[in-house]
Amino acid sequence: MKYRTRAVAAAALTVAAALTAPATAAADSQSADGPTITVTIRNDTDAPMVLTSKDNPYGSWVDEPATVVPARSSETVSASSSDRRGFGVQIDYTMPGDATVTLMANNYGTGVANGDGTHIEGVNRHGYAVAARVDAGYPFMTADFAVTR
Repeated sequence: MKYRTRAVAAAALTVAAALTAPATAAADSQSADGPTITVTIRNDTDAPMVLTSKDNPYGSWVDEPATVVPARSSETVSASSSDRRGFGVQIDYTMPGDATVTLMANNYGTGVANGDGTHIEGVNRHGYAVAARVDAGYPFMTADFAVTR
């Protein structure tokens, strides 16, 4: 009977420890051996950028995109993957006047890391511009996206 009591107590303590662990303990960390993507998003406009979607199907977010990137500010986003072949991410922000900025970072070992697919769409797409610059490629991609008027 004493063994059963100890087993139940140990299980209860394990569950309690898991439930009270800080949220940061579960956060993903930048991969040391798999490919990574780190991008700086610069909002060089006088309007806020509001996150509408983020897609990272073959990796995990280390630093997720901000819900809002205020005017005249920047945001750093990073992601990693355990797939050594590489991966890509897509982040979409809405701008005032019905414009959507789509930022894409592609970091695959079979080609040059790039921002192909980055664009602006919507009724007011001509009111904004976006430029993508890749500073370092596979496996540890770094890039800069500048959104301007």
